[in-house]
Amino acid sequence: MTPENTGQSKATGQQITVRTRRGGLRVAAVWQVLMPVADAVEDVRITSNRKGDVEDMTIAFADRLTGSLHTVLKQFETMSWVAAAELC
Repeated sequence: MTPENTGQSKATGQQITVRTRRGGLRVAAVWQVLMPVADAVEDVRITSNRKGDVEDMTIAFADRLTGSLHTVLKQFETMSWVAAAELC
């Protein structure tokens, strides 16, 4: 099965964006935090901005999400390597 990539998120629910300094994104740690809601993840986008010296990982969730993203967001906010975490 080959994933389809159209360049745009197809998710219809909420999104969380985790921002770090460039080179500081810890993908495995992000997934550990997401485990309780991983079944509702529909799209993941990682971007790097050299000019701004940051990396962003945006995780889009399906409408069927049953868990609370506020709990997930609070976990990201406690991590020293996370510059910002935002629920959209």
